[in-house]
Amino acid sequence: MLEFTRLNENVSVIEKYIKQSEISFCDISLGVRYMWRDDFVVDYAIFNDTLIMKESSPDYSGAFYYPMGKDVDGALNEIEKYTKEKNLPLTFCCLDNRVVAQLAKRYNLVSINNDRDWSDYIYDAEKFKTYSGKKFSGQRNHVNKFKRLYPNYKFKKIETSDFVRIKEFLQEFESKTEFLRWSETVEQKKVFDLMENLFNLGQVGGLIEVDNKVIAFSVGEIIGDTLIVHIEKALVKYDGVYPTMAQEFAKAFAVDGVKLINREEDCGDVGLRISKLQYQPIEVKEKNFLHAYTLFDKISAPVLLKTERLTITDINDSDAQTYSKLYLDDELNKWWGYDYKEDLKDNLPTPEYFFNFQNLLKEKKEEYSLAVKYNGQMVGELVLHNFDYYGGVEIGFRFFSEHQGKGFALESASALKDYVKNVLGAKKLKSRCFKENIPSARLIGRLGLKKVLEDKTHYYFESDI
Repeated sequence: MLEFTRLNENVSVIEKYIKQSEISFCDISLGVRYMWRDDFVVDYAIFNDTLIMKESSPDYSGAFYYPMGKDVDGALNEIEKYTKEKNLPLTFCCLDNRVVAQLAKRYNLVSINNDRDWSDYIYDAEKFKTYSGKKFSGQRNHVNKFKRLYPNYKFKKIETSDFVRIKEFLQEFESKTEFLRWSETVEQKKVFDLMENLFNLGQVGGLIEVDNKVIAFSVGEIIGDTLIVHIEKALVKYDGVYPTMAQEFAKAFAVDGVKLINREEDCGDVGLRISKLQYQPIEVKEKNFLHAYTLFDKISAPVLLKTERLTITDINDSDAQTYSKLYLDDELNKWWGYDYKEDLKDNLPTPEYFFNFQNLLKEKKEEYSLAVKYNGQMVGELVLHNFDYYGGVEIGFRFFSEHQGKGFALESASALKDYVKNVLGAKKLKSRCFKENIPSARLIGRLGLKKVLEDKTHYYFESDI
């Protein structure tokens, strides 16, 4: 099973995988991962030279990024096994439209959503460098005004020797700025931390100075053909400084094959949204969440199925005494694959224990047990379990010895097969039995399932339905 490690200041360990990613969100960058490591907590694992990250924030927990590396399909398989074994929901975050469509095809049942506040703004780099065209007349006017007012301004790439001046700038910026968004307040505390690690994290930075005083600076990161702008701050009393800073930063770093600029999200701030839209993005890139479900989530309790002779329904309190006898029958138990004695140890089994046990499995969405009744009497049990994310489910059954040989198992299991096909929309029905259990193997075959695999102890059966 996957073993995860917390991603802290050591973000450089994932750098090579980030460079392989084709998803150009700001979230998939060293700068964002470093700055927001305490707020958007990431744990990572490496499988077959492929990066698997899961993220938790105040709004969600354990959402997986799309794997990055050479074995994406294998990594997805490992993620699915991990969530199954840990009884966790299978949720993915930060998916672009192309990838979310791929995952929607992979899984049988999904829900997809995104929050406009967290969409990234993507721009044409050349347009930013020139502000050419009618739509950029406002930016050009602001830049021209700035140049008239401060003809001696200088833009320079940040060096280590500039850190002291930038810190002085940040102190003035904080004292002059009213922060309206939570992210601005939090970010302000993280900016200088990123500055001090600028070059260790492969960031690029630039500043504008007037009379040797820093009045604006910006920090970003180049990934593939995209320049991601992590920080852009300026003293607004210098008219036109923001569009000037944005243009100078693009001219300095959107070179050598860089075609796009990602200026990150607006976090729901109306003023910031208006500003970002005024720079004419070529795309407001949605970050999708995808939640994958199993057929268990389509079961509407209580289940009630009827055949010519039988009623198949949820196990209730009145069935507890009879239901416990299924577990206490050693002859039945040897074919069931679960020995309650291993869990109970030296404790005595009770009807309440077995009844609560099957309810617990339902709550965990691992197994759905049903009572098979003839003339109101429980004669056996059907179970749906081993739900997968592809529309598959496994069926199991056991009947009291005195009710075997009467066709109850085939009659009830056939009705359950129709239910999972027509009501739940299953795509594949699975089953298994011990090799020595010849009657079960015959019954599974009569349900239309074919043997697909065997190991030392079991035969495995499947059928597309």
